[in-house]
Parts: sequence; structure tokens; C-alpha cells
Amino acid sequence: MYRYTHILKGILLTWTLIMTLFTPSCMKDKPESLPVYLEWNPQVALPLGEDAYGMNSESGFDTLLLDIDSISGLPMWLGQQEVVMEGEFDFDLSSISDNLDNLNAILFRVNCSNQFPHTIFSQGYFLDQNGTYIDSMFLEGPVETPAAVVSEEGASIDPGLARHDALIEGGRIPALASAQSILFRSSFIVAHVDSSLIPVYPGFLFQIDSGLMLDLSYEN
Repeated sequence: MYRYTHILKGILLTWTLIMTLFTPSCMKDKPESLPVYLEWNPQVALPLGEDAYGMNSESGFDTLLLDIDSISGLPMWLGQQEVVMEGEFDFDLSSISDNLDNLNAILFRVNCSNQFPHTIFSQGYFLDQNGTYIDSMFLEGPVETPAAVVSEEGASIDPGLARHDALIEGGRIPALASAQSILFRSSFIVAHVDSSLIPVYPGFLFQIDSGLMLDLSYEN
């Protein structure tokens, strides 16, 4: 009786766009730390999805907040404490592998690109077919993507970039067998807004590029 570990090879359809034809671009760099049993092999990483969120209805933003307040003369979203944007990716482990009993770990990677001149806080939520919460992707809480550097009136944008890895293993895995989607929720605090940029906020985007790797072990 012996034990060996390998990475599942397969193809996963993305919810929106396939990130690359073979290797998800977001998975090319090795994480800073990995469990000793998990081999890093980006050539067999699986794409999860790519999407961009903004101040629009598709991102769950209340576009009525873009209307001008009759008293302040400014868009009503400036009176909010927080702007929240979100999107949902299909996620069904059974469509990836029929050997879930041998699944040791799932390594998720989320690359973020932020055009907003504010730090963005993001969290992923695993949901079942009824939209009921199962687990969060990042146990430490929402992860941060730094603010963009935006010139006056948005003439140029140097986006803030961040890479976040989340390893799910052990007792957290069985519950994910009932997951049908991942809801990504991103937000920024409304404070210290440059007045020259207010008209161009609806054009700013927060982009997520995500992938995963699986570790399955078998005994013979």
C-alpha cells in the first residue's frame, strides 16, 4: 500500500472568458508558501473566470445613486459610506472531478486590477444552488487591492495590482461539494474623493482574473 499525489488534469469552461488556451495566466507564478504535499504545476491549472466590475447594474450597483442630489449638486453615491460591486462565477466541483473523496486541497488564485483611486476590499463567498452561504474564500477576511494612481479628470490611469492565494483543505472541502457558484464582492470606502474625477467614476473598473489547482491523492 503506498500513497502518491498528483494534480488533476482537465479542462474547465469559464463563466465568461477563457483566460488562455492552455495555462491560466493568473497561475504562472508560484505562491510564497505551499504545503509540502502540493506540487506547483501551472501547466495543469484550471481557469475559473475573468470579469470586470464597476458602478453599473450588472455589478449590483444601484445606478440611481449616479443621479445628482438636488441639495449638494453631487452624485448621490458620494453620500454613501461604501460602494459595493459584485459578480458571480459558476463553480461546481463535480464537473471538474468525480473523485471528490480523494481531494486534499484546492488552491485558488485571484489576480486583481483596480482602476479606482481607492483601496478595494474583496471577498469570495461559496454559495449553494439556493444562494445560501457555505464558506468564505479568504479566512483572514476581505483582501486588499491598492488604489490606482489617476491623473486629473482621468486622463491616465496606473491601476493598483494585487495577487491573492487561498488554500482550502481538510475539513473545509466536503462542504464545497454542494457549491454551485462563487460570489465575489468588492467595495471601497467613499472618502477623500478628488472632485475632478467625480464625472469619470462610472468608467472605472475593478477586474478579477482567477484560477485554481486541485490536489488529489490515491492509495493502491
